[in-house]
Amino acid sequence: MRSFKLIVLFVAISGMVLGVISCQGLQTLTGPKATLEISPAKIFLSPALIKKPVTFKGKGFNPEEMITIEMVLPPKVKMKGVEEGADVGVALATADKKGNFSVAMKPMATLNWFFQVGWTPLLKPNFKEARPIPPGDYKINATGLDSDRIATSILTIVPPPKKK
Repeated sequence: MRSFKLIVLFVAISGMVLGVISCQGLQTLTGPKATLEISPAKIFLSPALIKKPVTFKGKGFNPEEMITIEMVLPPKVKMKGVEEGADVGVALATADKKGNFSVAMKPMATLNWFFQVGWTPLLKPNFKEARPIPPGDYKINATGLDSDRIATSILTIVPPPKKK
């Protein structure tokens, strides 16, 4: 009789734990749809991006949740220090109490990931060693670290304008 009670207790506790886990997953599925806006959505690589960086704005995340913003590298796009097929973290944000965020790319991220500059021994960017990423459409994901909500948008890098 005692073993029967233990089995019933084990089944009941397991059911409660699974119920809580599935409710949390359901909350993620039924929560607000996360969105991501990139400004400007179309850029060409120039030093002006250091002073006026790409900005990411999102909504629909949990209040005060940390959010990673990552660039998905297309096949055959090589990036120094990044394994093929891996995404590149370009920014990190924290949502406000309403689940919204706004963050700009930091100069170091712009130099490392867009321009792929080399660095001098005095930690100054060496543009002679730069290998800018090629023009194209780059998928950007903003992922909530608590909710697992993902918002996606496209950043288009165009060739620089021709000099006259």
